[in-house]
Amino acid sequence: MIVSSEIERRYKLSSDEFTSYYVEFGKPVIISGVIPSWESFDKWSLQYFKQLSPSLNIYAKQFSDKGIEVCSLTMEKYIELIENYETDSFNNPLPPYCHDLPLFSLIPSLIKDAQPFPLDYLPKWYGYKWWRYCQFFLGCSNSITPLHFDCLLTNNIFFQIVGRKQFTIFLPEDAKYCYRKGWRWFHVNPENPDFSKYPEYKNARPIKFIVNPGDILYMPPGTLHHVRSLDMSISFNIDWHNKKSCLNALSASTKGMPVQNSYYNFLLAMGLVFKIPSPIIFNFYKSYLNYVS
Repeated sequence: MIVSSEIERRYKLSSDEFTSYYVEFGKPVIISGVIPSWESFDKWSLQYFKQLSPSLNIYAKQFSDKGIEVCSLTMEKYIELIENYETDSFNNPLPPYCHDLPLFSLIPSLIKDAQPFPLDYLPKWYGYKWWRYCQFFLGCSNSITPLHFDCLLTNNIFFQIVGRKQFTIFLPEDAKYCYRKGWRWFHVNPENPDFSKYPEYKNARPIKFIVNPGDILYMPPGTLHHVRSLDMSISFNIDWHNKKSCLNALSASTKGMPVQNSYYNFLLAMGLVFKIPSPIIFNFYKSYLNYVS
C-alpha cells in the first residue's frame, strides 16, 4: 500500500476556480490566505470561549467500537477537562470530543469573528444566515473521529482556526476496501490497519496530510476521512449541497441511506432544486444539527 500526501494547496482560491476545478470534479483541496484576516484567528482560545459563555450547556461525544456515547456538560467544565489533559495527559483521561456543535447559534457573538466569510464558495441559497448551517469541533490533542463519510453525502468545507489536525482521506471509490459498518462508518483504522482482518484494505489509496491553523479544507461528497487532533483544536465546518450532489444523495435512498438522512436531503432539494427559501426550509432542517448517526 502507498500512502500519499498529495493534496493541492491553493492560496486565496477564487470562487470560480473553486467551483470549476474542485467541486465539479470532486477533487479535494486546501485553501490558505482567507482565515488569517479573521478576528477569530487571533482571538479564539479556550479562555475566550469560557469567558463568553461559561454556563452554556454543550454536548460531547465518546467514540468506541460500541458506538457513540453523548454526554452533556457546561462549557466551563468541558474546558477545564481539556486544560487538565493538556497539562498532564498521563494522569488525566482523554476528554470526550465536542463534535458537531452548532456554536454560532448558541453564541451569536462569534459570528462577527469569522468575517469576511467566503460565501461565494457556497450556492447562493445558503447565503441567508449561513452560520446556522455550521457545526463546531472543539477538543484536546489526540481527539479522534474514526473513519467515516458525511452522512448526507454533502460537500464539506472545513475551517481550521486553532491547532493542527491530521486527516487521512479516501476518495469514494475506495470505500469498498475499508469495510463499512452501518451507513457511514468503517471498521478500518488507517493509523493502525489490521491487514489480516481487513485484507482488501491493501488496495485502498489513503491520502494523509496536516491541516494547519488558517487552512480551509474542501472534501467532495462521499470522501472518507479519519481525523486526529495534533494539538488542542478549534474548527468548524459546513456540510452543503449543490443541485448535483443533492440529487445524487437522494438516489442513495435506495442504497442503504437511513430514512432520516433522506428526509434531510429531501428538505435541501426543496430549497436548491425547487427554490423554496432557506428560512422556510431551515425550520424543518435545524434538527439535523443535533442529529447523531
